[in-house]
Amino acid sequence: MLTHQELSRLFSSKRITEISLGDTNFLRKVAQHYATHLSIEFFVKDVFEICYKDLQKNYRSEYFFKNTVVNKILIGKHSLNTATALSEFRVSKSKADCIIINGHSTCYEIKSELDNFDRLEKQLEHYKKIFDRVYVVTEASHIKKLLQMNIIDIGIMELTQKNTLRIVKEAPLAAHEIDARTLIRSLRVGEYTEIIRSIYGEVPDLPNTEIFDACEELLIKAPPFDVRQTFSKVIKKTRKADSSFLRSLPKSLLMAGIEYKLTKVQQQKLLSILNIKLSKDTLCTTLY
Repeated sequence: MLTHQELSRLFSSKRITEISLGDTNFLRKVAQHYATHLSIEFFVKDVFEICYKDLQKNYRSEYFFKNTVVNKILIGKHSLNTATALSEFRVSKSKADCIIINGHSTCYEIKSELDNFDRLEKQLEHYKKIFDRVYVVTEASHIKKLLQMNIIDIGIMELTQKNTLRIVKEAPLAAHEIDARTLIRSLRVGEYTEIIRSIYGEVPDLPNTEIFDACEELLIKAPPFDVRQTFSKVIKKTRKADSSFLRSLPKSLLMAGIEYKLTKVQQQKLLSILNIKLSKDTLCTTLY
């Protein structure tokens, strides 16, 4: 029998990538684990769904938190047409767990029951430098400690036992200037040059070795409101996932579709495999 920690790896980048390449060995182990709960015939996607439902009761990992945020906020509050979600966005020496960009940029830092708060204050200080709003999303058991920390200018959300998101403390909209030096180091070359082009109308015609310093200087001098607005606009466009692919995934795999960088071929292979019908008698045989 697999432990819940082992079962949760079905939703990891490694396992999703394996499946998208046609390797279903681990998925079959998970299916065998849930054999008594599966119908005689079932689809591959059913394995993900039954595993996810088990984990939401018994092992709410970081992936589960992030997937809940994108399902409840990206899909439930906004839409794939109007908003963009991304994960593991580097800001200084930290990586933001989940970002949703609509009209504003909102950072969601995950602190599950499995996490500690050792670096939390430093992480939040980094995120507040560039995002419009910052939330910590956590368990009920961590709420009191978070409130006692009294970290200014951040919001708190609780992932309840009913798997809803409850706002404990509303995140204020940032009133300070965006930190241009931190921002530019979080972006790709094409992103910060596009921000400069949007604000100034053109990008300095300089060698690659000089373009970063020139753009950083221009970004520092630009009107703060324009920088915030253009940052959200550019990232919303450049980091947008394939909405048709996301709509084709089970809800349990929405964050995987956003976070894991699958090629178009891998995406199509994954969708194809998810819809393959299996039977308990064939669990020990290969799909191909």
